[in-house]
Amino acid sequence: MQEELKALSVLELTKIIKETISNMPLLQNVLVEGEISNYTLNQSGHVYFTIKDEYAQLSCIMFKTYASYVPFSPKDGDKVYVKGSIEVYEKSGRYQMYVREIKEKGIGDLYQKFEALKLKLSSLGYFSEERKKPFPKFPKNIALLTSRTGAVIEDLKSIILSRSQFSNLTLYPMKVQGEDAKYDIVKKIELANKDDDIDVIILARGGGSIEDLWPFNEEIVAQAIYNSKKPIISAVGHETDFTISDFVADKRCATPSDAALNVVRDKRDLKMELDSLSLRLNSTIKNIIESNKTKVDKFSNSVYLKDKDKLLIPFNQKILNLSLRLDALNPYNNLKAEKTKLDNLISNIKNAYLNIVNNNNHSYLILNQKLNLLNPLSILDKGYSITYLDNQIIKDASMVKEGDIIDTKLKNGTIKSIVIGESKDGKDI
Repeated sequence: MQEELKALSVLELTKIIKETISNMPLLQNVLVEGEISNYTLNQSGHVYFTIKDEYAQLSCIMFKTYASYVPFSPKDGDKVYVKGSIEVYEKSGRYQMYVREIKEKGIGDLYQKFEALKLKLSSLGYFSEERKKPFPKFPKNIALLTSRTGAVIEDLKSIILSRSQFSNLTLYPMKVQGEDAKYDIVKKIELANKDDDIDVIILARGGGSIEDLWPFNEEIVAQAIYNSKKPIISAVGHETDFTISDFVADKRCATPSDAALNVVRDKRDLKMELDSLSLRLNSTIKNIIESNKTKVDKFSNSVYLKDKDKLLIPFNQKILNLSLRLDALNPYNNLKAEKTKLDNLISNIKNAYLNIVNNNNHSYLILNQKLNLLNPLSILDKGYSITYLDNQIIKDASMVKEGDIIDTKLKNGTIKSIVIGESKDGKDI
């Protein structure tokens, strides 16, 4: 069974349509080509007209704020480009275009070139805020890149010099419109960059048609601004005019006069700021003095000043503690203690050495006595002798025979003998 639809009020449906259109980015910044009809300038300053072609038409409204900057006088039948957003007017239930700009169709190709270059440079990072250079707060030397004569240069000089007494102006006169202007603009930007004294550059031109402003939409000019080592202010045209130079420059000002107001601070504002700082400084110093005076008064009435010994007690204790710490850290005391340890160690080594030597001597004497007792030659001292046959001790008479030559060792020498016989059982031979 088909679900029953909920009925919407006309207002609810209109709001849904309005919200849907408002959420479509394409319809919030749209460029439409067509012919103007029913062009009406209201007493309020708002403009109402229709943009149409042979197949359809679109109601348009342009509020006074935008209408006052249209560079020509539109009329019925004009072929134009209109830029703005599509909105729904709830009371009439109609959609219409809220127009912000009107341009003559003859210059449509330039707008397409402008948008294409803008998209290209944006993708290359030319408009990135991260690369934009800061401006000095008090620039001493300002380069003015504009026409040699005219309202622009006079306004710049008048405003800057009236606001600042210490700023020097250097004019780099250049062409500001025409086919060759782009090359001259690039040349003057490069010249200003070669002057080490220049602190900031103002690139300025008065208002005009898109063709007049076109040199500031050229890619080589954008590259020169991008490559500049000096910060650049772009002040080209009127408030509603935008050029590629405005997007690439480190700062965009709506008009040359606005650039002059932004580049230097008014000396009167600086004086007021200095006066304010002076008052704050004096107040701070006064507070410090009062605070210290209070501390001095409080200290003067302190019990420590009345009883000086009490004042010195904590300091004497600190001095004593520091003295003890210094004694403990004194290298002489440390060396003295180490020397005592070393002397004790040497004495212990000597005593140990003497004990070892004495013990060894005693052991030697005992062993020597035992060795002498065991020495078979020691009996010679008592009158005994030892007889050898071929270096062997003769222990039994049977070990010799008649004719053998034997050696008899005595205390003080050896006697050689020839055996002439032997006696058994102690009997004579």
